[in-house]
Amino acid sequence: MQSNYPILRPIADTGVLVEFGAAISELNHQAVLQFDAAVSSADIPGLTETSPAYTSVLVGYNPLLTDYDTICQALQSCLGKASESQSNNTKHWQIPACYSEVYAPDLAELADKLSVSEQDVIAQHVAAQYKVYMYGFAPGYAYLGGVPEAIQIPRKQAPVMGVPAGVIMIAGPQALITTVVMPTGWWRIGRSGINPLQSNADNPFLFNVGDTVEFVAMSETDFKKHATQ
Repeated sequence: MQSNYPILRPIADTGVLVEFGAAISELNHQAVLQFDAAVSSADIPGLTETSPAYTSVLVGYNPLLTDYDTICQALQSCLGKASESQSNNTKHWQIPACYSEVYAPDLAELADKLSVSEQDVIAQHVAAQYKVYMYGFAPGYAYLGGVPEAIQIPRKQAPVMGVPAGVIMIAGPQALITTVVMPTGWWRIGRSGINPLQSNADNPFLFNVGDTVEFVAMSETDFKKHATQ
């Protein structure tokens, strides 16, 4: 975390953005997670929610119950407090994945652009461990950091329409699993056996920010059997 951080900024009259740095890094995100856990356990009057991201936490509050200065004073007391609850609540997930051509329409082109084989892309993808950095853009879209440098590639110039839920995609250093039908410019390299958006659950998001994820490759036959269980 840089020396001039953290910075507190007002967001309209219902929020405070607490920034821990300008660059995505493990150090900055660890500060994000520790602060988020500290605020969540502080029982601050008027606080409505916290939303952790790559380098910041958005803290929401009810302006009928408190105000910006009061909230900032409470947040300042939470800064720098390491919270054991954050590390104790993280989980590691193994996600079944199929990289067969029918599920990976961009795999061949991506491999060609990177001058590697499709199997090399798959091997690199499953060998990595990913971290859930934030949710955003669409319901349940968990942004996973940790794509190996060897298979990092910028997103496409034009989006593809109608991409279904459950597609494993990468762009730059990030990966994600689609949860709803949406357009995307990311590279579609496989299909997941698990949707991170659990519509019937009390907590609709399967992953917590800070969790780790790995993908476990399955044959198309085994993947279909797994999907019907």
